Parts: sequence; structure tokens; C-alpha cells
Amino acid sequence: MQSSALIRQLSQQSLVRDLPAEAAQAVLALRYCILCRRAARDPMPELERRWGNILAARRYRLVVEAIAHIWPEPFAVAPPCCPHVSFDEALLAAMVGASSRGDRVHFDWLTAEMLGSDAREMLFVALEGFIRARAPGRV
Repeated sequence: MQSSALIRQLSQQSLVRDLPAEAAQAVLALRYCILCRRAARDPMPELERRWGNILAARRYRLVVEAIAHIWPEPFAVAPPCCPHVSFDEALLAAMVGASSRGDRVHFDWLTAEMLGSDAREMLFVALEGFIRARAPGRV
């Protein structure tokens, strides 16, 4: 493979529309939460509308707070209208997928290089709680 093709492949950003629905919703909700924080607005009414229940909204807010607390650098979020996901958002999408499958090994593989074990545990538990709250009959 030529170096230019390899660089293009490694730097290519996914599209939101190409993510699994659950992951795309999580990414878009995170973007919304960031906008609300900057505007000093409460994201809860929109999160509740998005997922149809207050428990899922509250648990997603815990996910956002966990990310803000443990992420080693500022979390890179694309603008709300951007069709591409940032590399951090792509990682969030992958973490949502691993958590929804209950695949802790893959989750740890995705995050072990940048998060300590306590931080990984906090985020995995927060994501699992959110996913359970979204699924009817799983809370």
C-alpha cells in the first residue's frame, strides 16, 4: 500500500449516518449536551424527548459527566451539523457498541491506552446503565 493511501485511510473520518443507530444517537446527543453546556441550558428535556423516558436521559447525562471527569484531554466534538464524526466521537460510538453487547474485553481494549482501570470501570458502568434504561424491560 502506498503511503498516501495509508495516510488517507488512517485519517478518514466516518459519517454519522454510517454508525449503528444507537451509537449515532449517542454521538448526536453528546453534541447537543455540549451546546447546552456552552449556552447554560438544560439538555434534559431534549434528551428525554429523544429517548422517550426520563431515566435514559438521566443516565445519559451521567455518561456525559463521566466523560468530562475522566477524559485525559478535552473531548473532541464535531459541530452539530457536521456529517463526519471526530475521532473521539468514533471512539464513543465503538464504546457504546461494546457496552450494548456487554463486551467488557473489547471496551477495555478500546480504552486501555488512555484510561486507567477505575476510569474505564466508571465509564463502562455508566454506559451499561444508559443502555439498560433505553431498552424496554431491561432496567
